[in-house]
Amino acid sequence: MKEKITPCLWFNGQAGDAAARYCAAFKRSRITAQSPIVTSVEIAGQSLTLLDGGPMYKPNASISFYVGCESAEEFDQAWKALSEGGTVVSAPAKTPWSEKYGWVTDPFNVSWQLGVQKTGDIKQKITPYLMFTGGQYGRADDAIKHYDTVFKSKSPEGVVRYGPEDAPEHPGYVRHAELELLNYKFMLSEVRSAAVPFTEGVSLTVHCENQAEVDYYWSKSQLYGSKLIQNA
Repeated sequence: MKEKITPCLWFNGQAGDAAARYCAAFKRSRITAQSPIVTSVEIAGQSLTLLDGGPMYKPNASISFYVGCESAEEFDQAWKALSEGGTVVSAPAKTPWSEKYGWVTDPFNVSWQLGVQKTGDIKQKITPYLMFTGGQYGRADDAIKHYDTVFKSKSPEGVVRYGPEDAPEHPGYVRHAELELLNYKFMLSEVRSAAVPFTEGVSLTVHCENQAEVDYYWSKSQLYGSKLIQNA
């Protein structure tokens, strides 16, 4: 069954190169369609749309992609391909949540978080990670409520909140949460130290079956004055 939600990454003439890089990084990946403007990539059964839209926008770390790796070998293959010519945000190391974890921004400015997990714990291979910073810091709970209204989502899982020792001025803010929209999982967090705004560099396409569905999501997207829902 086709996914209802597909991440869309904005490029400036580099979509083909990025697609080749991602296919080298991840097993079970392939280019499924390619045109002068749009390249579609499938990674472990999940779709990504790579859009050559021009110089207006570029991806940033406000939305990164968490990849659950089944082994250190899989991690190393992906890390090597993504980090070459890119920028290391967090070098590979053991963490409380992963035997091996690292964060890297690839040469196309797309951010990836890689973690080695037990196979049974990987519910979704690639998970968009929304980071609420700057003017959006403190709005994750509002966002979760809004998405629940729009998509009739399941209750968020694994919600971890900052304590007084972590964020004395804002205890209770979301440190980590997982949300499922239309059977597609997302991760969310609020980070005070960063100031990275959400932009059109990474967007989320909702695949609609008919005009009524388009109209529904379009009307909901206007609640906050932004035209963020794309029709595919």
